[in-house]
This record gives sequence, structure tokens and C-alpha cells, in this order.
Amino acid sequence: MRLPFQKLIVARRTRAALPSAVRDSLRLLRIRARERAAEERWSDSGLLSLARFVALDLETTGPNMHADRIISIGAVSVTARAVRHDDAFEVVVRQEQESGVDNILIHQIGGQEQRGGAHPVSALVSFLEYLDGAVAVAFRAEFDATVLERELRTCLGIRSRVRFLDLACILPALVPGTDNDSLDDWARHFALPPIGRHHAIADAYANAQLLLIALDHAQRLGFTTTADLMALEKSQRWLGRRR
Repeated sequence: MRLPFQKLIVARRTRAALPSAVRDSLRLLRIRARERAAEERWSDSGLLSLARFVALDLETTGPNMHADRIISIGAVSVTARAVRHDDAFEVVVRQEQESGVDNILIHQIGGQEQRGGAHPVSALVSFLEYLDGAVAVAFRAEFDATVLERELRTCLGIRSRVRFLDLACILPALVPGTDNDSLDDWARHFALPPIGRHHAIADAYANAQLLLIALDHAQRLGFTTTADLMALEKSQRWLGRRR
């Protein structure tokens, strides 16, 4: 029988077992998250023209967001409506057992590279430090958000407070009247350069390019802040209009 508070007990034990340096990093991240929330609430840093977003993609050991593990994380920032190539993040996460052959063929991350990746704790803490409280942007973000939340809880014993913006929600609202359904559809629609699909950093850059286009359309339509975009996504989900 699983007690209703068993997850909390497991999470606390997971945190207690972390090295002291990791616990210190997590404490500083919590402080920084509160500071960023205050900055966005009381200053103009939430303006789309100034805001920092992080376009990301996760590659996993399979398609099951409730069970499969993160193999790699790719991310790039979009700051002040520009893709910052000098502000990117990429890591392969160590696997105790490499993923299946079909998965390796898709992501091109071989067994030796998987076993030699960064320790999951180190990889996740580094990513959170890179994210620095920014809004994460992904296509069909429910998958990335669910996987990341589970991995943070399992490896670090913390609840995810990462805010996600889903391009699959906001693009159809900002650019109506298309039949675009997938990331590839939208990339072709806007004539973006070909991308190396199923590579985390390549998909992250594709998301960043689409975000730039979304920001341009958003400002033309009178959306001026990050909160405006988050509210648009929420309304699209409520109306059931996500592609």
C-alpha cells in the first residue's frame, strides 16, 4: 500500500542523499527563482522585446513520457528577440543501460556515448543553472515538461517549477488558417533551413527560429509581455485548439 505522502518522503530522502555541493546549488537556484519572479512582477523585464526565453528539446530513450529517460538536452536562448548562439546548452546524460538499437538509429547517440555521458544529477543541475528561471519553449511542450518534471523528482527530489510555453499552442493562434501540425510542417511553412531532426540541439534551434517568428506576430497583434503569451497559450488549451 502506497501512503499518500510517500512521494514526499522519497523526495526528501533523495535530496538528503545528494552531495552537499548539489544541495547548495539547488538552494541558490530557489533563491534566484524568487528573485526572477520579483523582477518580472515589478519591472519591465517581462517585455517581449527584452525577455530571455530558452528554446529546448529533450531526446529520450523512448516515446513514453511517463517512463522513458532523458538521453540528451539541447537548448539555446532567445534574448531581446534574437537567437543567442553564444548562449546555448547541450549535454548527453549518462545511461546505466543504453537505449535500444532503433532509438540509437533515430538519435545517433551510440551506446558508448550514452554510458560516457554526464551524471544525471550533474546534467540536470547544470541545465537548471543555465535556464536561470527563464520560460522554456518547446513544440508539444507537454512531453518535455512531463519528462523533465519526473527526472527532477527522481534524481534531485525536487518539484519542477519550470515554466513552459508550447509553440504547438500559440503558433496556430498567431498564424491562423494553416493545416500545419508538426514541427516540420511549421519549419516548411516559414521556409526555415533544413534541420537535423531528432538531435536535441538542432530541434532546439528550430524551436528558437519558430519562437522568433511567433514573437514578431505576437507584437503585431498587440501582445507585449511574456505574461500575454502565457495567457494566450492557456486560452488555447482551454478552447482545445492545440495542434
